[in-house]
Amino acid sequence: METMASWTAKICTSVAAGLCADNLDGFSLLSISDLDIFSEARMASELANWSVLDIGTGNGVLLHALAKQGFSNLTGTDYCEGAIELAKAVAERNNFHGIKFMVDDILETKLQSRFKLITDKGTLDAIGLHPDGAQRRVMYWKSISKLIAPGGVFIITSCNSTKDELVDEACSYMQSPTMGCFYLRAEDAISTSSASSCSSDVQPVFHYIDHVKTYPTFRFGGSEGTRVCTVAFLRTAA
Repeated sequence: METMASWTAKICTSVAAGLCADNLDGFSLLSISDLDIFSEARMASELANWSVLDIGTGNGVLLHALAKQGFSNLTGTDYCEGAIELAKAVAERNNFHGIKFMVDDILETKLQSRFKLITDKGTLDAIGLHPDGAQRRVMYWKSISKLIAPGGVFIITSCNSTKDELVDEACSYMQSPTMGCFYLRAEDAISTSSASSCSSDVQPVFHYIDHVKTYPTFRFGGSEGTRVCTVAFLRTAA
């Protein structure tokens, strides 16, 4: 959790400084970690301006870790009312009084605000296990794209998908800025009969930035991997 939160803080600070704007295929935090923008004071000042939404927040402890990094405008949502009651109680017990928690289903979200940072730790995994998982995953990406502000950051942690699988799925989600149409892949925009007016300006909604490279690894069947992956994406400005 602490690794995820500290890495997220550096990603957001880097995006705010424009360090990854010219390299959307990923960048190395190690090569820029000694820059002044990563001083504790600079990061705290920058991160206080970021509005954060944690979807499927559960007990809300990821938001606690983000608060320790300097994020202060924090909101956690979950479709389960019991989880939200638990998150409120845990935050109160640990003196995180400024975090907002509310019941909301990401697939049918009622939220009207847009956020500079959205985090997901396991929600897409759970959605994918549903019998209608494929359709619900499209609903998921559509909701995320509407809730995240242009130029904002989306960070997803998964135990069920690899980093490459998440990058392929996220970067395959397309939109038409002029028509407001959304498609899972570019070819869907071309093949859908109602999409003729949209297909000419279809573009990706998300660009890959980076992923956590410090999680413990293991080898199985001749392949090396991790039990969990965390990947960051940049929301296009459209």
